[in-house]
Amino acid sequence: MTSQRKAGPFRAGGGCRVVMPLLLAFVSAACPQSSAPSTCPTSSASCPTPAPGYDADVGPLIARYCSRCHSLDGGNPSVLLQGYADVTSKSQRGNVLFQLSSCRMPPEGEPQPTTPERDLILSWFACCAGGGCPP
Repeated sequence: MTSQRKAGPFRAGGGCRVVMPLLLAFVSAACPQSSAPSTCPTSSASCPTPAPGYDADVGPLIARYCSRCHSLDGGNPSVLLQGYADVTSKSQRGNVLFQLSSCRMPPEGEPQPTTPERDLILSWFACCAGGGCPP
């Protein structure tokens, strides 16, 4: 006898499209509002198949666009984004998601991810809602 698992909002393939907008709305309401660039692309991130991974896909983008400032010797050492554990920590995940999805980070004047790069990172976060961030 095989057991069937019902798809739910926190299981892969079971509602990431619903969870992501709700998560973004919650994070937006909880974070201080500052003006986002008017050129911020809108994204309806969902978890693709196959899911992007941190090591191969997202980590290099975090290193390129975030780690220079978010390191011990960077401009904002109180918010470390040096690796998977930093980006996925409960204390950082929502903030990183909000800052990136609203184009508040990277700040104006710093190199910016392309729209496909930003979408890739956001889709990886959508996959996190499925029960864990793909390494």
